[in-house]
Amino acid sequence: MNSYETILAIVLMIIIGYICRRFDFLKAEDTQTLNKIVVYIAIPALIFLAMYHADLSNIETFGTITLTIIILGILSGIVAYLFSRFRGYSSKTRWGVVATSTLSNSGFLGYPVTLGVFGTEGLVRAVFCDVGNTMLFIALGIFFLILYGGSYRDIIKRSILFPPLLAVICGVLANLIHLPLGSVITSTLDYLSGAAIPIIMISLGLSLEFKGIKEYFDVASFVSVLKLIISPMIAMVIVGLVGLSGLDRTVAIVEAGMPSAMLSLVLAINYQLDVKATAACIFLSTTLSVISITVLILFI
Repeated sequence: MNSYETILAIVLMIIIGYICRRFDFLKAEDTQTLNKIVVYIAIPALIFLAMYHADLSNIETFGTITLTIIILGILSGIVAYLFSRFRGYSSKTRWGVVATSTLSNSGFLGYPVTLGVFGTEGLVRAVFCDVGNTMLFIALGIFFLILYGGSYRDIIKRSILFPPLLAVICGVLANLIHLPLGSVITSTLDYLSGAAIPIIMISLGLSLEFKGIKEYFDVASFVSVLKLIISPMIAMVIVGLVGLSGLDRTVAIVEAGMPSAMLSLVLAINYQLDVKATAACIFLSTTLSVISITVLILFI
């Protein structure tokens, strides 16, 4: 399939998930179960295989991709903070906006898009984009711990022990030492990884909830514009400055155009930020990203 057909297929799977919820084939709470399957089984299998078969001879370039995402996240967070101060938002709302502006959904949504459009080579680069977002998540978690108090154990558990991140490490190590997997293990991982994209998209469709957007439409609109339009434009400048080109440049820009990460809601809940505003930002940016990502890929 070409890029346009791939995006349409992804949109169709999201619609299937939404229809399943509307007709009570599946319920909104089923999203948690599906997400656990994705995070703990399907995505790690997908990442491990991608890292295991990847050409890591240009590992330094992959590190530059990670750095690009970190720089972009910091700049987006600063813009969000200044906007929130200008609008006079409360501290809890302000930091919720910063979290949703800093963290991108480079994994949960970015993986299916890059894999479908750019293949395994694109997925490998998307994984290193997600590593950058994981580092930003850790940094924000530590910052909120200092600001509001909390447990370092939660941050360590959700970041350093995050299954997809462990899959990156294990896959790279297995690749470097040429670890033989055998046909049975390889086939098992192939089957598990194949479940990742449809489950992610159906889960996303199940989680779509239009209530509450009206109350926080202004802040959600700002974050959506920042994540889906301004961030890719900033990324185009950054990739030029750091010297990325070809597929490295393309994937970095596409990943820069991903909506707010669902992990930002975890931070909002754990540190009692404005959860409703955070959820509105995630929902609206995710919904609009179906259009913006399509346009970005077609015209990049």
